[in-house]
Amino acid sequence: MPPLLAVTDLRLAYRAEGRTIPAVDGVSFTIKGKGEALGVVGESGSGKSSLANALIRLLPKNSAEFSGSIRLDGQELTVLSDEQFRRQIRWRRIAMVFQGAMNVLNPVLRIGDQIAEPMLLDRAISKRAGRARAEELLERVGLGAAFAGRYPHELSGGQKQRAVIATALALSPDLLILDEPTSALDVSVQAQIMDLLKGLKADPGISMIFITHDIALASDICDTIAVAYAGEHVELGPAERVLPAPRHPYTALLLESLPRLRGETPPLPMPGSPPDPAALPHGCRFHPRCPLRFEACDDHPPAIPLADGGNARCWLNDPAVADGRQLVLPARDTAARA
Repeated sequence: MPPLLAVTDLRLAYRAEGRTIPAVDGVSFTIKGKGEALGVVGESGSGKSSLANALIRLLPKNSAEFSGSIRLDGQELTVLSDEQFRRQIRWRRIAMVFQGAMNVLNPVLRIGDQIAEPMLLDRAISKRAGRARAEELLERVGLGAAFAGRYPHELSGGQKQRAVIATALALSPDLLILDEPTSALDVSVQAQIMDLLKGLKADPGISMIFITHDIALASDICDTIAVAYAGEHVELGPAERVLPAPRHPYTALLLESLPRLRGETPPLPMPGSPPDPAALPHGCRFHPRCPLRFEACDDHPPAIPLADGGNARCWLNDPAVADGRQLVLPARDTAARA
């Protein structure tokens, strides 16, 4: 059987001030089947949200390029017209939870009406059945049927996020894309939303693409981790391999920036700043910030396959090029931070 989702060499670029700016640049990954979660992590501007918009085909007017292959259960989606995609795929097969719940919810419509709207669009069910389904979904996300009659301003931040998740589930999609679903929430509410998502992943077994800047949060729910940087995925692999043994310096530095529950080593800041997407550095896009850069970094690295799963865009993973060099970060002085 084909994988649920197979993305190959996906590219999305924007046009601004006469320049073409790559936002998603040659991204490839696979989600094999039901209940699998892919985490896409990286700093702001790395192309995470652009990837989500490309997958659900919500492209801005200044899009300059949209190419590559997106196959859902073996069906090529890029050949579908916009109308075919809207009727066959968006919300029915692939749904999305957008960043910022208050910006998604209509302030003048009751929550139940907003959840039922996708179901009523093609008049497939009655308004009464749509309302009943909305109440059922509100129960499923832990709010309760009574919330169907409330307006968005009557809900807390965590309640709004649950309502947005319920809306995304309205047509029982196979794949749920979550763009920073917990970024505006406090830690306790964040934990509740993560528990909800883990429940949906287990039953009814929804597959997910979980987009976040927090690699620790992704580790809580994701089976596979893709690390985004300057439009590319610089590392991709099973979470059980990427987290304890990263094979790209950027991934290693992201993990080094996390606070530890045990041990005396303080978290360290990421060196440097992300590149200007309109003026990307030559060769490896991370090399201006990389403490392990060497001569080969002047050439752009491909996605080098790894024996223990996935791939990484770093020449240190090619023995013929690395010439004995190892991916070991140099010790950094923490006195300034103290």
